[in-house]
Amino acid sequence: MNPEFKILLLFCLAGAASLGLPWWAWWRIRRLHGSHGRVLLVRGVTGAQAARIILLRGEVPQVDVDESSLAVTDFYSAYEPALKLSPATYAGRTLFDVARAARLAGHALQHRDRKLGGLASWDSFMILWGNAWPILLIVLTFAGKGRVLWAAAGFSVLAVIITIGHLLKHTHVQDAARRGRRELEGAKLLDGHPEEEIEAAFLAARLEHVALPYSKTWLRVLFS
Repeated sequence: MNPEFKILLLFCLAGAASLGLPWWAWWRIRRLHGSHGRVLLVRGVTGAQAARIILLRGEVPQVDVDESSLAVTDFYSAYEPALKLSPATYAGRTLFDVARAARLAGHALQHRDRKLGGLASWDSFMILWGNAWPILLIVLTFAGKGRVLWAAAGFSVLAVIITIGHLLKHTHVQDAARRGRRELEGAKLLDGHPEEEIEAAFLAARLEHVALPYSKTWLRVLFS
């Protein structure tokens, strides 16, 4: 095995790991839901109510909390501004629903402090990337003809760069989750839950961002 082939193979493996990260995140979310996803919030509020409480405590009451039945839901729209929650999150009373709504409300608090960092535009790009990369890979493979490994390596470099960008943007998601959790704890809405349940719910809320290039694509519909 010559050195050139080894280097190209390493690039391809790095690309495969990058493309597999959203799949792993989705699998991890499903595992978390299986173990803790049915835990109802002791305080009995819904995801929408929890979000409104966080927004009021954060002094951004002008942000609406809307129920949406669009294909892509559960996101913060900075242009309106409003939280767009799926019916399940909007009316849900599980700890996971409340954690998801809290993370999204945390983005409104970031917007208040001008620390949102263009996250919505990036997330839209990642959903587009998740839908397009299988087609792009096939096109590059056929276009490469006799240099398939080189084409795959070049595509892998692109995938790694995009994944690194996604992980850098993920720091905003982590901050939003911390902000939302802090406000929930300040309002005593998480009282009565062991730390393990709370950590699982907020971990799932954060991982949903990592899973975007899979969870919001035709691939998930195909394999679900």
